[in-house]
Amino acid sequence: MYQVLIVDDEPMIREGLCSLIPWHQYGFRVQGTAKNGKEALQLYQRLKPDVIIVDIRMPEMGGLELIHTIRETDSTIRFIILTGHADFTYAKEALVHRVDGYLLKPLDEEELIPLLKQIQVDLRQRNTLTELLEEDFQLKKDRFITQALTRSNTLSKDQFYEQCELYGLSAKSYRIMLFQVQQSKELTEKELKQLERTLPNGFVFTNPKVGVVLLDEATDWERQLTSFVQAKEGYGAIGEAVTDPFTLIQSYSNALDLLSYTFLFKESTCLTNDHLNINDIEKKDEELNLEDYVKKLSIMITLGLVTSCRDLIQDLTDDLIDRRYQPMSVQKTMIHFYSMVVNKLVLHDPKKLTLIESLPFNPSIIYEQSHIYEVAKIMTNRVIELIHLIYSESKTSTVEKMMELIDKQFAENLRLEGIAELLNYNAAYLGKVFREQTGEYFNTYLDKSRIKYGKIYLEQGYKVYEVSEKVGYKDVDYFHRKFKKYVGISPRAFQKQQILLQNLKQSNIQ
Repeated sequence: MYQVLIVDDEPMIREGLCSLIPWHQYGFRVQGTAKNGKEALQLYQRLKPDVIIVDIRMPEMGGLELIHTIRETDSTIRFIILTGHADFTYAKEALVHRVDGYLLKPLDEEELIPLLKQIQVDLRQRNTLTELLEEDFQLKKDRFITQALTRSNTLSKDQFYEQCELYGLSAKSYRIMLFQVQQSKELTEKELKQLERTLPNGFVFTNPKVGVVLLDEATDWERQLTSFVQAKEGYGAIGEAVTDPFTLIQSYSNALDLLSYTFLFKESTCLTNDHLNINDIEKKDEELNLEDYVKKLSIMITLGLVTSCRDLIQDLTDDLIDRRYQPMSVQKTMIHFYSMVVNKLVLHDPKKLTLIESLPFNPSIIYEQSHIYEVAKIMTNRVIELIHLIYSESKTSTVEKMMELIDKQFAENLRLEGIAELLNYNAAYLGKVFREQTGEYFNTYLDKSRIKYGKIYLEQGYKVYEVSEKVGYKDVDYFHRKFKKYVGISPRAFQKQQILLQNLKQSNIQ
């Protein structure tokens, strides 16, 4: 509907015009009425009508003065004069101001309707042309922004800055915001364009990706776009600020790089460079000590520590985030981690292999996850399942689990303090309970287990230094002292003794 403003100092004329003409039938709606030019000017500034029907002689401001005032700033509005004065001077001045009709009172409906029909046709054509021009302007602007983001334009710097001025891209600073949401590119563009119509300091673009050029601070845009990302449960990424539109590609590339890290963050997050800053910058370049995590987790599983296992996997997850691992690297690392843990458990206790194989696990599920927290959740659940499987029919006490741990992982660097920390016990108290139930101090029990397996390895023909390392003694002299303490002779003497006994057995058999 095109909007009409009726201006006449006679109330009956105003009311008559409102009711006499079937405005809607011809595509019009009376938006308001005014009793003089001054009041009409205020309504015009507020309502912005398409057509004004106006009397010539009115108090305070006449019709011709009103037309002259509006025409100084508005060349497109349409005027129809309705007057009781058939004065050639008035008609001549009306023509100067491009008035569409000069009708005399009393009004003949048949004279006004043809004018309205023609005005409607003209307005439709004008609007169609305006829409085409706006569409063309928008396409050119989008193309210019795309070229600025990809450095594919052939403009000189001066020409580039002229285009920025033309398309309203002049500002003190610029930032690019990109989006990654679970909906079509077309729908995202449509919703962002709706925001663009209501907010200043921002321009939507669709190539190479859907995004927004933020001019200066653009706080309203940031607030609205953050809400948009949260509502879509997707991700946004805001590139670094640049002060020269010629370097927009830097902000775009930065935002694009940020989007590659969405795997490491929860959904509904708007990423900035702050998300990639870590306290220990050197950590990112250090090699991940995965073996340490494997050793700790295998101990925790052996001890049946569900909470500790969950915490350790979270620590590993945080470590991968801090190191800014890419999705494929995270997935490969987690699968390798799980494989190493299983191998260590089976190595220490081959009987566990049958149990673990009874619990099917397809590594491909890790590659199907959209972010690292889902991967960590799968790994945690898997480890808890292993613990429940291993101890499903067992009522093993804490000390019995410690004895099993020593028996299976005697070669590891096992310390009472470390185990007490995992179990949330005081080390002195745990040591006392262990001694009461086993009759041995923890370290004595550990040494005896190591010596027991050391004797087996010596009987199998391993060299003394090899046996020392296999049972957990890094210092061969220390192993020598411990072995002599518990066996009464040196490792080498024990090995010779065993060889002699085997030879005697062989002779007796023969």
